[in-house]
Amino acid sequence: MELRQLGHFVAAAEELHFTRAARRAHVVQSSLSSSIRALERELGGDLFVRTSRQVRLTAAGEALLPAARAALAAAQDGRDAVAGVRGVLGGRLTIGVLQTLGPVDLSALLARFHRRHPGVLLRLRNDNAPRLARDVVRGESDLAFVDHPVDTRGLREIPLGAEDLILAVPRGDPLATRRTVRLGALAGHDFVEYRPESALRRRIDAACADAGLDRRICCEVDTIAQLVDLVAHGMGVALLPPLTVRGADGVAAVPTEPAVRRELVAVTAADRPVTPAAAALLDLLP
Repeated sequence: MELRQLGHFVAAAEELHFTRAARRAHVVQSSLSSSIRALERELGGDLFVRTSRQVRLTAAGEALLPAARAALAAAQDGRDAVAGVRGVLGGRLTIGVLQTLGPVDLSALLARFHRRHPGVLLRLRNDNAPRLARDVVRGESDLAFVDHPVDTRGLREIPLGAEDLILAVPRGDPLATRRTVRLGALAGHDFVEYRPESALRRRIDAACADAGLDRRICCEVDTIAQLVDLVAHGMGVALLPPLTVRGADGVAAVPTEPAVRRELVAVTAADRPVTPAAAALLDLLP
């Protein structure tokens, strides 16, 4: 079993399309197919079900995928460790990130890292905090920037700071002139909300429950940009990180009482060493 074969298998398993997998692996499709067939012969079973319409993993393929990813990650860690001893970082650094990181200026952080380590390919993954944390535990990401509440079993945490959410309201709404707004007084307002499985939504749900606010939710969306746009068009109000509404047309930001606190952390896997590239990035954090 060769690392090259495992790389071809993982590409096909993640793409579920042999042409795209071959393009990703920088080989022709016939070479990728031959590589995977050789791996199947060695393992004694099919890894994929191939039809004219789709490609999907067999039970054997599902079982192999986590181990294949771990083997490829371990090989890359070895290369990176040797490069780190020489003082030259290379390879790839996969980072899970939320849509907004509040006190962390991610673009500035990544640009500074790139200037110091131009040989490292940075790959960002965007998702909600629970999934980003899960990807780190599984070895699919080297580290992630997430917010609480999130299950941190199997993870190390590095505190990044905290911020208070604000109430985003349409600029012409009477609430826009208030210095602060009590959460409990918002029962008569429509709310637009981020998706329920996110850590940010869970934090808001808990704060509103503590304040006795049973809010009326009229719309749930997948991106914070959509929330800001819906507020600007008068569809409802929303509790959001301050930076997301700064400079937004048609939206005013009002502090709440009590404040809804959001805590951000960086997480790495607890059961394996931090990669040299991840450690170099974390060292740049203020």
